[in-house]
Amino acid sequence: MGEFNPFLESYSGYALAQLQEKADSLKAQGQSIINLTVGDPKGALVSQMKTKLVQEIEAMSVSQYPSPIGHIEYRQAVSDWAKKHYQINVSAEDNIISCNGSKEAIFSFPLALNWGQNKRIYIPSLSYPVYASSAGLLNIPIHYLPISEESHFLPDLDQISPKEWDECGLFWLNSPHNPTSAIADSAYVARLLELAEKHRFWVCSDECYNDLYYTKTRPASCLDFPDSDRWVVFRSLSKRSHMTGFRIGALISQNKALIKLLKKMRATMGVGTPTFIQKAAIKAWEDEQHPKAHRDQSQQKRDILKSALNQLGFDIFGANAGFYLWAKHPQCQHGDRICEQLLNIGILATPGAAFGKDGQQYIRMVYCDTLSTISQAAQQLSQLKEIHS
Repeated sequence: MGEFNPFLESYSGYALAQLQEKADSLKAQGQSIINLTVGDPKGALVSQMKTKLVQEIEAMSVSQYPSPIGHIEYRQAVSDWAKKHYQINVSAEDNIISCNGSKEAIFSFPLALNWGQNKRIYIPSLSYPVYASSAGLLNIPIHYLPISEESHFLPDLDQISPKEWDECGLFWLNSPHNPTSAIADSAYVARLLELAEKHRFWVCSDECYNDLYYTKTRPASCLDFPDSDRWVVFRSLSKRSHMTGFRIGALISQNKALIKLLKKMRATMGVGTPTFIQKAAIKAWEDEQHPKAHRDQSQQKRDILKSALNQLGFDIFGANAGFYLWAKHPQCQHGDRICEQLLNIGILATPGAAFGKDGQQYIRMVYCDTLSTISQAAQQLSQLKEIHS
């Protein structure tokens, strides 16, 4: 028995961090690289939020610990936002906790559950890597659910047996989905919650891209289902409001007993976004205009990059939400080889296999950089005459 966590000793590292290091290394060597691997929007901040942030900092005479569960004014702003947009009554006191973006809440949430009786975490075979790394570090068994273009990159709920459902402790739902941009409709979410009620597992709904959509109606949310108490929604201002560096979001659940336990857990962890950021973030939750402006800007960039890839013969799935293009090419069945060819023209993309073995054919390209950068990437793509195997 070694003295270190065996998962960490065998862990190859966070794939996206490794790609960032690769881009930095190439830049240090003098190469011009457009990095389309990181979902870190480079759009303008909400002006009201910036003004409030400065006001709060200037008013500070001392610095004190922030609440690990969030300032009540911040949680009330989230409650008001949910009521306005989803017509759901979630109490600021009993149903909402502040979190540092959604990443840390996603990572730590499984600590609150009992993993005895052969319970497992159910994760799509292509997914945000934090779901699996959290389970691995906590030594929680994982059951990977196969997804493919044929299943619209969502697990086929009817292919899971009653016995398997009984072994599910937590089901990760991510819609709109990273990396594929797949969207689960209301019927899918309703069926999943019905199964969760019957088999007593938790639906953890990662909805950080839910406000970034290009269809007439927004994607379904667990917030659309007020009669269920088996869901936990993870929301973030990182993508919605271009606030990745502020680390601010919210964890929402109708289950008061669960929230009560999470409050206990988070107090021991010392997790709390600085109060001055929370108060500034209230302005972001209240503002109606900037999410629409961000959608319009993002759609413009999507169209530019998508057109360039289409001209090269790429097949692109979905792309009706989020800021990722999930693409494959009929002339090459290996995403890593496609990425090598893109790197030759100064574009860094992510091989689909970084998100799971079922992504081997694909690449993921991010279009949340500036309009000028995305336009430059499209021009550089035109330098490629063809993609080869």
